[in-house]
Amino acid sequence: MPGDWIASLQGWPTGLLVFIGVVGLIGLFVGFSGLRRVRLIEDVPTARVRSAHQGYVELHGVAASMSGEPIVAPLTQTQCCWFSYRVERQADKGWRTVQSGTSDGLFLLRDETGDCVIDPEGAEVDSRHDQTWYGDGSSLGVPGMHRMEREFGIGLKVASRVLSHTGAMSGQNTRYTERIILDGDPLYAIGQFHSVDESDLAESERIRTGEILREWKQRPDTLRERFDHDRDGVVNQVEWEDARAAAGKLAKEELAAHRRDTHVHVLRKPEGRLFLIANRDQPTLLRRLRWRARIGLGVFGLALVVLGIALAGRTFG
Repeated sequence: MPGDWIASLQGWPTGLLVFIGVVGLIGLFVGFSGLRRVRLIEDVPTARVRSAHQGYVELHGVAASMSGEPIVAPLTQTQCCWFSYRVERQADKGWRTVQSGTSDGLFLLRDETGDCVIDPEGAEVDSRHDQTWYGDGSSLGVPGMHRMEREFGIGLKVASRVLSHTGAMSGQNTRYTERIILDGDPLYAIGQFHSVDESDLAESERIRTGEILREWKQRPDTLRERFDHDRDGVVNQVEWEDARAAAGKLAKEELAAHRRDTHVHVLRKPEGRLFLIANRDQPTLLRRLRWRARIGLGVFGLALVVLGIALAGRTFG
């Protein structure tokens, strides 16, 4: 009966009510965050790469890798445009992250008018290619699993999740999560657009050189193989300068290959505004954000009702 339920709720301990209040606040934050993103995406007009104005813009196209050192997701060894991964170990109080990482390598958004270099550092990335599985600490992902998921759709993802949780229930104590953006994926991006012309091409080359060196540092074995000339197992200062020169040469070649009308177009994180990248079309992305807003605000409303009844009973009971 409703009266019995209300009486029971009014007897809940203070700690539980505090927890419900925290969950409600989180729901409020998630709800308004979703609404803010929906409004922003709807208000910013879509631009084409060649004709986009300098500043905050929204672009649609497809993802494409740049030439040079490939970006490879570490758990499944999938060649991609972007990745994020996390390895967690089961502990007494839940899952503890033991290793994680996010790609900061450059890639391209390509539309019918040209290419825009995407610098993903600091971006919020919403990827439809996300896989979670369990193992014993030595097992990694299946090469090609993300591409199979793109070919076979949601059915394969659901099946893999069921198998993953079966593995978790069988006592495997390591959880792996990997998200990627593949070549050829539809790509939506909103951020700060800047066209680099001849006057600041040197600055663009410097930035790309730094990106390449960071990518090489993430592969120390490859770095030593290419630049440890005396084979002492360490890349010394002289050898590092050789690596820097090689990275500079590669950066110049990459930027030259992707220039259009003496311009290189770059999209990066804006100051104080949302930088969002998603391998979904805009209607799907908006639908997901609206549901996120509804669920968040619904959780907040439910928590508010529960707290109101409980506190009213304590105040007037």
